Amino acid sequence: MPSQSSPMSSLFSYLMADKGGRKTGAFLDRMESLVPWKEIGDELAPALYDGTFGRPGFPTHVLVKAVLLQTWYGLSDPELEEQVLDRVSFQRFLGVVNREDIPDETTICRFRGKLVELGAMRELFDVVQGLVHESGMLVKPGTIVDATIIEAPRGRKRQDGTKTRDTEAGFTRKNGRHFHGYKIHVATDLSGRFVRRLTVTSASVHDSTRLDELAAGETTSVFGDKAYVSRERKRDMRQRNIFCGVLDRTVRGHALSSRQEKRNRQKSSVRAHVEHPFAWVKKMGHRVVRYRGLAKNTAHAFLIFAAYQLKRLDAELRTAAQTG
Repeated sequence: MPSQSSPMSSLFSYLMADKGGRKTGAFLDRMESLVPWKEIGDELAPALYDGTFGRPGFPTHVLVKAVLLQTWYGLSDPELEEQVLDRVSFQRFLGVVNREDIPDETTICRFRGKLVELGAMRELFDVVQGLVHESGMLVKPGTIVDATIIEAPRGRKRQDGTKTRDTEAGFTRKNGRHFHGYKIHVATDLSGRFVRRLTVTSASVHDSTRLDELAAGETTSVFGDKAYVSRERKRDMRQRNIFCGVLDRTVRGHALSSRQEKRNRQKSSVRAHVEHPFAWVKKMGHRVVRYRGLAKNTAHAFLIFAAYQLKRLDAELRTAAQTG
């Protein structure tokens, strides 16, 4: 249980208010006011706390904050504990007064495992989606779909002939290279700012098999790269009066016409916006999976993109305030 602040600790907090990185501190202060952390914690706590999990009475919303801190700054469990000990901005965000208020790496690991078991990462993503809609940010109609590969270790051969490879990960080939891991499939609005839907599969699953799921309910337009092209899909979109922004690809023995190439360039200028969230994910170090198995990596993907959505929402709100 976090301790009560003393006059000395209050004085210390005042003196250290601008320490620990003003940019980081300002961002975390905005997150503090933007997100209903206590409500999220209250909703999760009854299912999470069973009398043996975590420290007795440790606030659930603080642990939610902690796993998002990890994601925003690309930290492992031990790194998070060390950074909270070292960074005043992290301490203020978590409400730390003394060392006993800092969740250790074991607590964070067990908490995340419980979130995965309950499917709560998806719930967290949905909560963030609600904040995006409530913010009044204009989201462009239309959908862009794409997928990115998150690699997994290929494993090694044991003495008994078996392998340590994650059997739920798969192999695929892209740009002449072979990859082993998972694919994160996403759908964004036409601006590419916000992710609407996401799903995770083995890397061996073809991108096109997830288009209908990602674009469900779309009534205006769908954009995607050549992996999603299909005569049947184009015909279906035309019948539903949906603009098909999927790029055309060459067929063996038949090059694209100049008109098709021009259309592809126009479509590509829109489709490219979907790279924004993927670029952030890779920049934050999420190029290789941290866990084994589809369920855990799916949960982690929802956590990653919940963190991304909050970062993007913060940026859009600041831009709107400056231009308004």
